[in-house]
Amino acid sequence: MACIPWFTRQNIKNKIVEIKAEKMNKCVNDRKKLIVGVALFLSLYFIIIRYGSKHSFEEIHKPAVFFIKEEKYTFKECHTELRYDPSLPLRQEGCQRAKPDVESCLLADELFFSSPVATCEHQQINNICEIIEAFEFQAKIKCSDTTNARKHVLLGEINNKTGKIEWQDFASTRHLESHLNRLFDKKVDNYGFYFIKFATDANSTDGKDFENNMGIQLLVVPPILSKTKTSHDNISINILLLDSVSHSHFLRSMPTSLESLRQINKKHVFNFELFQSLKGKTYNNLEALFSGELYQKEEPFEMYNSPPTPINIKRLLDGFKDQDFETMYTEDLCWQGEWGLIRNMLAYDPGDDIKLRWEKFRKSIDKAGIDRIDMTLASCEILNENGVRDPFLGSPSICYNGKYQHQYILDYLTKRQTILERNDQPFFHFTLLNVAHDEHGHRIQTLDRDFATYIKTVSELNNTLTIIMSDHGNTYGEYVKRAEEARVEMFHSVLFMLVPPGVAETLGPKRSNSLRINQQRLVSILDLHYALRFLSETKLGNLDEKHKQYSIKPDGIFSEIPSNRSCSDIPRIEPNVCICQDFEKVASKDARYALLAEFALGTINNVIQEQYRKSNPDTKRGFGSCQRLVAHHFGNIKQRYNANGDHEVKMNLYIANPDDSVTMELFMVVLKVVKREGPAGMKFVAYNRVKCVGDSYRQFVKVP
Repeated sequence: MACIPWFTRQNIKNKIVEIKAEKMNKCVNDRKKLIVGVALFLSLYFIIIRYGSKHSFEEIHKPAVFFIKEEKYTFKECHTELRYDPSLPLRQEGCQRAKPDVESCLLADELFFSSPVATCEHQQINNICEIIEAFEFQAKIKCSDTTNARKHVLLGEINNKTGKIEWQDFASTRHLESHLNRLFDKKVDNYGFYFIKFATDANSTDGKDFENNMGIQLLVVPPILSKTKTSHDNISINILLLDSVSHSHFLRSMPTSLESLRQINKKHVFNFELFQSLKGKTYNNLEALFSGELYQKEEPFEMYNSPPTPINIKRLLDGFKDQDFETMYTEDLCWQGEWGLIRNMLAYDPGDDIKLRWEKFRKSIDKAGIDRIDMTLASCEILNENGVRDPFLGSPSICYNGKYQHQYILDYLTKRQTILERNDQPFFHFTLLNVAHDEHGHRIQTLDRDFATYIKTVSELNNTLTIIMSDHGNTYGEYVKRAEEARVEMFHSVLFMLVPPGVAETLGPKRSNSLRINQQRLVSILDLHYALRFLSETKLGNLDEKHKQYSIKPDGIFSEIPSNRSCSDIPRIEPNVCICQDFEKVASKDARYALLAEFALGTINNVIQEQYRKSNPDTKRGFGSCQRLVAHHFGNIKQRYNANGDHEVKMNLYIANPDDSVTMELFMVVLKVVKREGPAGMKFVAYNRVKCVGDSYRQFVKVP
């Protein structure tokens, strides 16, 4: 028994004590079962030690201590279930959404609705110029002539050679008004906006006073079209992707938007209740959406600072460009920063100066077939005004001149899409909003009312297919740390389609009916990719060879999805949680899984040590400035047997923080016990590291 880790020996001792205590009430058969079970476990243990790993457990790490216990919360009963259309009967066959537990519902209530929605009231609204007339190819502007805004008026425009804002000084608002109207008369195309800065104090004359008494305005202007009205039979595509919001979180956080959707004719709105996320990373989902590529790291610990390849947006946009579509990609991230489109196109290099970075960015955009990025270029100034480089861990609301950032984007989309539709100019517009990508899960509520208004507008665009979707649910924050349901939500994405009469007529009754049926079938992002390819290529093509292993049709979601489709039939990149009930079975925490937990932790520690040795080749042992991970306990075990007979296991490892006794980190690990003709062996497949679990964790889980 000396080579068996401490917790295993203790478990066996405990079992022996239990047998002695209950021997008067237990039959002989029960004791035999226990003896056989222990024997089988020991056999498995030594088989795995011999064949399952390159190193023995002693070589990998010293025994870690796990406390086997239950994770239980104590809450009141929750009676509500979140569904867009509760009148639709729940499915009785095929994939059914894994049922949320009562505790998670109430925990979500506590975390997301215990404080009011953040506003922009901390900023004063200063508007000195406004659009008074807007025509299809022209606009008129009026600027106020108050005494408080006569001097130090600056107009900021994007320089298309550098991507930066250039500021022009005007003697008064009258001069500014005349300049803008001349630009409109000449039909000078711009990026859809101008920045205006002005002194709010008439006595401010020097630069210092101007900075201290400055008003700001972002003026969104109507598009100036160069083409005349045409006639076409194309369906315009309008995709809005909300980063990091689950299906459930959208439903609970966006009541006004849901009401707006419900007021539209039911035949024209489809909610796909079972949209399975590919992976909890934006890059992977975007790559699959645009190109159909399913990038998965070859090794579980492979690291890269940038995506391995640029997203092949061109794969989808080429067909739309051939049909004379306008293509636009909009996001609320700063192109000068490290995240967003510039990174996903591999145009970001921290060593480049801004000019070179812009040149690379523009080339990548042109190569991808993107005509416009417009309001994307306003994001740097807006984020800078909020004192953040990106919105991920920043303010509870991202504001500019007393308005939310998303209001400017939705305003511009409304203006441009309305005029394009009116002039029969087909378009493919993709918009990515990170408003839900925050630590606390509150900020999406700031989007609700404005999004509801926008939904109503686009629902009236007769030839525009609007797709509202997300890539995955939130991957960090208190909810993910404290509720297992949150880790299911992480892979349960949002997918709505608004199909107005003109679009339905072009698609035809068969495809429209398929959309209706597929609302309660398991949907993959490849279903969406192939549907968009069908519209892009204007014909029914063939599946890519690499996709033939999946249950996908050449026109994707426009064909009826099999009713018995499961997560085995669609692509998922591990670590990934299937949203279908009982796809993976819950397993109890016994010694077999403790052994797998030991193997997972040892593998991670082994990699840490190998990385340290590569950097310090003269060192024979130790972890350097890193520290060996020590597990406190493990839990939430899910297991299944795949078609090859391999035993797939997922579990959480709760890792003690070596620097303090309060916080822990959560590692979601995926393991496989491979069963072939010979003996079984263990394989570490993938992992995901969830950020620190602090005092709140101890409040809900009794820690010995």
